[in-house]
Order: sequence, then C-alpha cells, then structure tokens
Amino acid sequence: MDISIYLLVIVSLILLGLTLLLFLSAVFIRLRHRKWATEIDRYRKKMLPHVLNFLEEGNEKEVEEQFTGAKLEYYAFEKIVTEMLSQVEGNDADKLKKLLFLDPIYDHHYKLLTSKDDVDRVKACNYFSNVQLENSKVIKKLKGYLNSPNQMLVFSAATALMGSEDVHLRVEALCSVAKKNAISNMALIELFHKFHSDEEDQNEIEGEALKIVLENQDITPENRALFIKGITEIGYYNLVDYLLEHLKEPAKDWDHPEILVANIKAQSEFNNIKSIKVMRKYLDHESPEVVSAAVSELSDYGSEEDLPYFKYLLEHSDNKVKKAAVYALLKNNVKETEIVHEVPEGDMESITKYVMMYMNENRDRKRP
Repeated sequence: MDISIYLLVIVSLILLGLTLLLFLSAVFIRLRHRKWATEIDRYRKKMLPHVLNFLEEGNEKEVEEQFTGAKLEYYAFEKIVTEMLSQVEGNDADKLKKLLFLDPIYDHHYKLLTSKDDVDRVKACNYFSNVQLENSKVIKKLKGYLNSPNQMLVFSAATALMGSEDVHLRVEALCSVAKKNAISNMALIELFHKFHSDEEDQNEIEGEALKIVLENQDITPENRALFIKGITEIGYYNLVDYLLEHLKEPAKDWDHPEILVANIKAQSEFNNIKSIKVMRKYLDHESPEVVSAAVSELSDYGSEEDLPYFKYLLEHSDNKVKKAAVYALLKNNVKETEIVHEVPEGDMESITKYVMMYMNENRDRKRP
C-alpha cells in the first residue's frame, strides 16, 4: 500500500475516533444534566410544601428534618428560598431569610468553606455574603482567602466580609481586592458599594476608614480613581477637604491624570467652592483629560474671571479641551459669534462644530 494512502487511512480513523468520542461525551453530558435536573426537581417538590408551611406556622424543626445530607438538596432549597425572596417582602421576606440560617444549611456551607476545591469555596462565600457574619472561624477563613491566587475566590470572600459590622475588617477586604489587577472595574465598584452600610451614623467612620485604602501605595491609580468616584456616588462629605488637600499638592501616588480627573469631578459633585482656585492651576496641565475636566467643572461656577482662560484654551492642540472650552463659554452666556471670532482660521471648523453640538444638546434638554 502506498505510504500516502496508509497515512490517509490512519488520519481518517483518528478523526472518526475523535468524532465518536465527542458524540459520546455530548450524550453523556446531556444525560448527566437531565439526571441533575430531575434530582433538583424532586428535591424542590419535596422541600417546597415545608417552606410554605413554615411561612404559615413558623416550624423550623419541620424544615430541618427534611435534609438528608445530599448536596443537591441544599442547592434546591436555597434556590426555592432565593426565588421566593424576589417575590415577597415585609414579614414573609424576614421569615424566609431565617431559613438560610438553619443549622443544616449553615453547617453545609461551613464544610464547603473549608474544602480544598475553589468552586466549593466560592459557593460558600456567596452563602456567607447573605448571612450576618459573627462566627470567628468563618471570618478567619474568609480573610485567608483574600490572598488566594484565584481572583474569583478573592472577590467572593471580600464580598462576604462586607457583611461584617466591623468597618476595619471591611476596609481590609476592600484594600486586598484593590491591589489585584485582574478584578474588573464593575466588580470593584460593586464591592465598594457593598462596603457602605445602610446605617447613616456609619458614614463618618467609614469615610475615615477609607483613607487607609486611598493611602495604600500598592493600589493602582485606576482603582484609586474608581474609589474617588465611589466616594462621590455614596456621599462621604467628610472626605471633601481630604480630597482637596490631595488636589492642592498631589503626592506621586495621586499625581496621575485619572486620579486628578476623578478628584476634580468630586469637588464639583460636592459643590466645594474652596476648590475653585485649585482647579485653575490645572488649566495648563500636560494632560488634556485633566485640563478638560478642570474647564468643565469651573464652568459650573459661572465666574467671569475664568472666561479669559476658556477663550485662550480655544486654541489648545487637543480637541477635548477645545470642546470643553466652547461648552464652558456658551454655558456662561458668551455669544456664539464672539467665540468664533476668538479663534484663528485653522481652528474655525472644529470650534464651529462644537458650538453647533452644544446648541443642539441644549435644545434637546429644553424639549418637554
């Protein structure tokens, strides 16, 4: 037999074998999923009447007696409770939440928390993020996972720790996550909002504790800027002057365009008039993002003293700055014709475009 034909036969047989293997794997996965779904449905049907009965009579013992130790049993039970929680409120919701504290449920998740499998650990963290953290052993385990190379586990453990009443423990968790480059901005800002307690009297102590996070030198500039945005969103007013001091004379860790932009916007969000003079010094900053942010925020105060600066910036080399300057002038009632006459012929087209953009946007805002 020719060697090429021989090789072709071998390759064909290999491909046939791989195809068969893939087919059998797909069949196996489908059968396993069907079995899993059937088991979940069986446990749901078994547990649901007892959960409903608990809402009527409040008999925890009856619910506890239904558990035999099967993992899917706990999954099905929690799914019932969480789905019902999304549909009820008031006393019924408070009653349902108590079911998550039952000894079998708690003990099961503590075992998962001490597992060597990261998937089980994450599941346990998600559970403990929904219950009040009081057990010192649980807290110690969660703190230990903050140093895990598994970023999902780090985030899940930190989220669970945000349920603690200890502000400094929450700050420790927030700080650990902020040092991780692999955590997304969305996840980090979500964690920041979880750090905030609904208790109004905690705002001041939380603000003070956040300084520990912001001053940490291992936190990336992007994450520090993200936290400054979070500070304005939540409203930590006791940090306004602290942030202003870092804007006046920024240290190396704070002298980053993204941080400066966030800080400038924070001063505006807090309506801090004391920041006006400080913002003016950033009108000649080397970063166009910083300059345009300073222009935009200064325009809100409507000071005629700033108009010459805005006019000068119409000739800036960066289009973002030009646009910010045009918007600032128009917002402060400078005529369109006056703006156009201020610029050289080479900038006429871009400036005219920004004037038209502002007028169109302003017209849209005025529409009912």
